[in-house]
Amino acid sequence: MGEVIALAEVARARRARAARTLHAACRRILANTVASARTELVLAPPNEWRVRLARLRKLEELEAYAAAMG
Repeated sequence: MGEVIALAEVARARRARAARTLHAACRRILANTVASARTELVLAPPNEWRVRLARLRKLEELEAYAAAMG
């Protein structure tokens, strides 16, 4: 019985490690997307500022949520 429990613990640890790796990759992608959105906002013509600013705010909210999750 002890071997079954140990195997389950190994599998759980492997899933947790994979989840942390995936979460870190998602956070890097979000950070790059936010930086890109900021650049696009600065370079955008004035008639697009409102839309690009709204997009940037949503991306920043998503980035903050992902950071709060771990």
